[in-house]
Amino acid sequence: MAALNGSLPLLGGLTVRFPRPSDEDFLMGLFMDARPWLAKAHHDRDFIRTLYEQQYSARRMGQESRYPEHLDFVVEKTGQPVGRIVMDLGRYDWRVSEVEIHRLARGKGIGTDLLRSFQGTAAQMRMPITLSVAEVETRVHWFYHRLGFDLLAKTSPSLELIWLPLAIREFSICRRKSCHSRCNRAERPDAGPW
Repeated sequence: MAALNGSLPLLGGLTVRFPRPSDEDFLMGLFMDARPWLAKAHHDRDFIRTLYEQQYSARRMGQESRYPEHLDFVVEKTGQPVGRIVMDLGRYDWRVSEVEIHRLARGKGIGTDLLRSFQGTAAQMRMPITLSVAEVETRVHWFYHRLGFDLLAKTSPSLELIWLPLAIREFSICRRKSCHSRCNRAERPDAGPW
């Protein structure tokens, strides 16, 4: 994928492409939109903008040091940017380090189509997909649970999640009773995902 020129088509009319310099305002807007609490840090707008820029820069440097082989994509629908996904296509798993969908594009299946597209490719390669979410973001838990992600580990304040392709799941044997009870939770409508 590193030789990608142009865009890569996905489900639901989505495409992904590498960011261009002209995407910086859109990407900064996504970052700010996902972190509204930073805007409450001070009353001076210039101070707030500087704070966001510093946090954005720190986040990008952190991703580059933690996932040096990561791929950063702008997600488009009908040629318009609607989100971003950052992934590390590792040897043993694909790590989603960030997914952000623009607030005006949320609730339209874009996140589902985006992840289902990568799951389809990962399934062909028998590659698991991992990610982490904050323990407190229960709305996000349900989203990933619905897409077939399971709890891998609790590492407060985060939860490590994993999606396994069917080919791998078929050969995995659940040997612990706690795992059986967790798997059976999905069948109970009152049970949470984790």
